[in-house]
Amino acid sequence: MECPSYNVCFVQIFVTHYPRLVFLLFALVNLAVITCAFTVYHLMLAITNQTVNERYKYYYMSRSTTATSYNNNFYHRGILLNLFESFFPLQHAKYCCSRKIT
Repeated sequence: MECPSYNVCFVQIFVTHYPRLVFLLFALVNLAVITCAFTVYHLMLAITNQTVNERYKYYYMSRSTTATSYNNNFYHRGILLNLFESFFPLQHAKYCCSRKIT
């Protein structure tokens, strides 16, 4: 049996004979995209040292008023320190608490 083109062969083999495989590949691609988007969003939150609640509160407060003072994040210490605090919280706490306050 000769196929007239590769597209027809692909449809003939995978869709008619292996529909479960096509469904699993489609589901795998969708889950990979969703997981990547979720990871990027949470890395962005870790970089800015915010929680989801703070992010949405700042967003809605900045839309409802004309003041831009809501965008100032008191806990933002820079990208590297924010990531260090997010991924290694115990070491960061030891570093912060071991300093003497003068």
